[in-house]
Amino acid sequence: MKPARALASALLVTACLLAVFPDFFSPYSPSRQNREQPYAPPGRYGGASLRWLAHGEPYRWLGVVPASLRLMSVPEPGRLFLLGTDEFGRDWYSRLCHGASVSLLLAPAAAVISLTFALVLGVWAGYRGGWIDVVVMRVSEVFVVLPWFYVVVALRAALPLSMSSSATLFTVFALLAVLGATTPARLFRGLVRSEKNAEYVVAARTMGAGGLRICRRHLVPFLLPVAFTQFLMSVPAFIITEVTLSFLGIGVAEPTPTWGSMLVPLQQYVVLASYPWMFAPAIAVIVVCLAMQVLSRGSGRYGD
Repeated sequence: MKPARALASALLVTACLLAVFPDFFSPYSPSRQNREQPYAPPGRYGGASLRWLAHGEPYRWLGVVPASLRLMSVPEPGRLFLLGTDEFGRDWYSRLCHGASVSLLLAPAAAVISLTFALVLGVWAGYRGGWIDVVVMRVSEVFVVLPWFYVVVALRAALPLSMSSSATLFTVFALLAVLGATTPARLFRGLVRSEKNAEYVVAARTMGAGGLRICRRHLVPFLLPVAFTQFLMSVPAFIITEVTLSFLGIGVAEPTPTWGSMLVPLQQYVVLASYPWMFAPAIAVIVVCLAMQVLSRGSGRYGD
């Protein structure tokens, strides 16, 4: 299993680098169009010559820091399309890199918020018990019973479709963070209830430690390996949800590239049958999700 975990880790590190530095790894801006080359297959055009670590089209890293250094650059009038182009002649590889910035940065951020919320609720309910435990459990049962994916779809569809890309991103991942906290909260609550009478917790309580200190110094560290496993299992679900929403047209809209919105052209049969490079975002989603599943299988005793 170790080689599989090493390969999964390497793939995730590579994907994260693409997500953090999309402009550096891509030769073009994701919005740059070449209208004379729609659905161009992968290859070099116009006698393109490739230059490594050269200055190209300027960009702003994280939207703030000005830069122009790119891993690969192609002097005009040549063109290099590593993964071909879309219907507007936009470089598919460049858009794939920028799409990773949404899927691989915001989904983990939503998972961290969701698990933090779940830790607070689970530890609080499991340690205190009483009416607090009853309220948390009854509320969580409502969300567990509901098919949360369809709840997200319904809530997003109820909002205006004219929302800006930033507002849509915030809304989608905020819904995921809230709805995704229910199942981990129940897990953390059960673990705390089974652990709060352990010898080291009883000893700390006997020595005068308060409930907040016991939770912070003993119970939360006990839950961290489980929380990490839950994180690895939650991120793929969040990524797939965003991809599905964008594919259905109620997620992040153009021109912001996401792996979900990049799959929209595949709704047309001619694209599905004739341009295989358009499947690149789907392959990226599958590879990233499988890599996270491989890591989660061996990352904790509650990973299965």
